[in-house]
Amino acid sequence: MKQLFTGLVALALSAGAAQAQDAPQAPQQPKEKHAFHHRGGGMRHGGHGHNQALAKKLNFSDQQKQQLKDINTKYHQQLADLKKNEDITVREQKARMASIRKEHMQQMQALLTPDQKAQLQKMKEERKEMAKINAKARAEKMKIKLGLSDDQAKQLKDMHENTFAKMKQIREDKSLSPEQKKEQVKSLVKDQHEQLKSVLTPEQLKQLEEMRHGRQGRDRGDREKEWSK
Repeated sequence: MKQLFTGLVALALSAGAAQAQDAPQAPQQPKEKHAFHHRGGGMRHGGHGHNQALAKKLNFSDQQKQQLKDINTKYHQQLADLKKNEDITVREQKARMASIRKEHMQQMQALLTPDQKAQLQKMKEERKEMAKINAKARAEKMKIKLGLSDDQAKQLKDMHENTFAKMKQIREDKSLSPEQKKEQVKSLVKDQHEQLKSVLTPEQLKQLEEMRHGRQGRDRGDREKEWSK
């Protein structure tokens, strides 16, 4: 039950995202502004602020800081060169992008000492526990806001578990190309959105949609703050 309401948020947000893919998209900011972002305690390609914060928490030596700078410089140069290359297909560009990112991540992992890797893993686990606590708080808030009945809660729980099981199956299917996985997930999300209509009342659906838009607005504001740094 406790995971249900968090899953409901994901269902609503995913459904909205899938519908948005069919509409004209506004230009987006480039995603590769910086590298070495630690989301969830892990290492990712991301913001400069996270880059510095993680290096500080892991107590990087001067040598590591210089190595990180060199790794990121090379990474950004590779991305810039790839962007300028107009003689390759979109599929080839995506494949090369994936290869560049993989190499970048491997270089950053190799940069860490065993103690730093252990510390990074500990940070990741701590953030997971904090995420669970926050999810429980959001769950209680959503339960009150939507006024879910026990029957609705059970139906949504079953739908949530079924949907994410199917998503995991799609994600782990090595016979599917990235494009095929994307299309199948998109179809699955649309199906679950239709199922929501049969479980929630029109008023609850409206509330859920308003909550989705409110979250999108906050996320957009956070991104704008990040890019303005």
